[in-house]
Amino acid sequence: MRQMAAGHQTAPPNTKADTVNASELLLRVLAAHGVRHIFGIPGDAINDVTDAIRRQTDIRYIQVRHEEVGAFAASAQAKFSGNLAACFGTSGPGAVHLLNGLYDAKMDHAPVIAITGQVATGYVGTSYHQEIDTTALFADVSCYNVQVSDTDQLPEVFQEACRAAIANRGVAHISLPTNISSQRVSGGEARLRTFSRPGRTLPDPADCNSAIDLLAKARKPAILAGIGCANACDELVAFADHVGAPIVRTLRAKDVIDDDHPLCVGGIGLLGGTPGIHAMENCDVLLMVGTDFPYREFYPEHAKVIQIDNVGTHVGRRRAVDVGLVGDAGPTLAQLRSGLTPSGDRSFLDDCRARMSAWQERQLAKRSRGDVPIYPPRLIAEISDAAPEDAIFVVDTGTSTAWAARHLAIGPKQSFQISGGLASMGFALPAAIGAQLAFPARRVIGIAGDGAFGMLMADFITAVRYDLPIVMIVLRNDRLAFITLEQEAAGLPDWGTEVANPDYAKFAEACGGIGFTISHPEEIAPALEAALASGRPAVLDVAVDPNALIVPPKIGFGQAANFTIAKLKEALDKF
Repeated sequence: MRQMAAGHQTAPPNTKADTVNASELLLRVLAAHGVRHIFGIPGDAINDVTDAIRRQTDIRYIQVRHEEVGAFAASAQAKFSGNLAACFGTSGPGAVHLLNGLYDAKMDHAPVIAITGQVATGYVGTSYHQEIDTTALFADVSCYNVQVSDTDQLPEVFQEACRAAIANRGVAHISLPTNISSQRVSGGEARLRTFSRPGRTLPDPADCNSAIDLLAKARKPAILAGIGCANACDELVAFADHVGAPIVRTLRAKDVIDDDHPLCVGGIGLLGGTPGIHAMENCDVLLMVGTDFPYREFYPEHAKVIQIDNVGTHVGRRRAVDVGLVGDAGPTLAQLRSGLTPSGDRSFLDDCRARMSAWQERQLAKRSRGDVPIYPPRLIAEISDAAPEDAIFVVDTGTSTAWAARHLAIGPKQSFQISGGLASMGFALPAAIGAQLAFPARRVIGIAGDGAFGMLMADFITAVRYDLPIVMIVLRNDRLAFITLEQEAAGLPDWGTEVANPDYAKFAEACGGIGFTISHPEEIAPALEAALASGRPAVLDVAVDPNALIVPPKIGFGQAANFTIAKLKEALDKF
């Protein structure tokens, strides 16, 4: 990361030569901390900032049609790159609109800074036009949250906000009153300081020894790997092979290690598979690495548990642990591996791998079905086949997540993101915009249901405006299908989930992009090829089977009974 050099004072304090415009200073600080794009919409309370953006070249301004899109785009950039990303909004509604995307950043541990305008300080607290208490509004979403009241604060506040977002991998918020954003700051450049990223950490040696003792006694070890392994794939694979342990991955770790790897036995949870469930239920020692997987019912009941996480408060939060290791995944796994002799007993790993092979054969059969309307696994498999080897995938929330979890193959050079902790609908299109800007040489493919795409579809024109060759695939089943599944699993009839859709291909064309309408399986591959070859923003409107069922890897009697009851209620409602 580029570091910021301290300025040099060339004139006595408080002279014009020793001052800098507050908004200009903000942008210099953001650029020095790695920000390359800033997403937002101008407004009266933020106009000095947007004017400063106009007068510089280090940060590119991306005008969105909704501030939520800007926040999602910034969150996606931060998640993919690990670098600080930025968005802004004016006072009142502009600030409010940022929140959903910022919560996505907070819950997925992405460093984002949000700048909001505010009424002039003399009007704060008077119920002035568009005045809201932005520090109260952003209190829960942010790790740093300040409303500036004096220009003397500015160099330090701007820098502290960037440092807090990066160090805490979270959201920093600055509320900038309009009478301050235009003022000049005395000694601003000279007060800038260099910042370095936090280093990698190792757990206490005594805790490592305790973990090594447990692992040495294990006969059926298993690993649950999360997104915290993003920069530790080699160490993860080396450790798993060393101890003979199958790797179960969370969905966000799909681009860390995917199902085709010989040590991976797939995902966990409702969107996972039976091999992962088997490994979790039958292991005698579970090593959790870089994961905060929330669903407690999928953890083993009787196994010993070791957890590695670089955030101490995450250790033991989901499942009681026998040994907690506070440190980064890579060096901690290397430390544990150095204290263990290679395992001679690989029977549990071999058993899990055999189950994984059988599972994959069953999934392969689903991907070749020629149903009309199109069976979603067939569509997802075709996307996998057509995608470039370094493609970036962004997947929205809903049934599209479930189909992608099981049927989208992620190669070693490819990347994958979802709205993980927040699981917000509307994520894929903004994320595709943010990712394509951050990685212009790679192709970005977005996958969304019709309900999710329709939420923020207006910003497809943003992709057209900035000539971003994203390919958005819309699974059109005319319903909020995942909500239908949840209703029926609870024994409730499907109700209120129908979606009225426009022609998404014509919508794309009306925006200046290209569109494809797909009704039959044999149309998928040619449309994908044409969309990717065009180099233009594209939407594929794909009619998929609304009755395609997502079968959980483990179904309890209660779930089966509720589903039956729900279907009976739906049938009776028709009479």
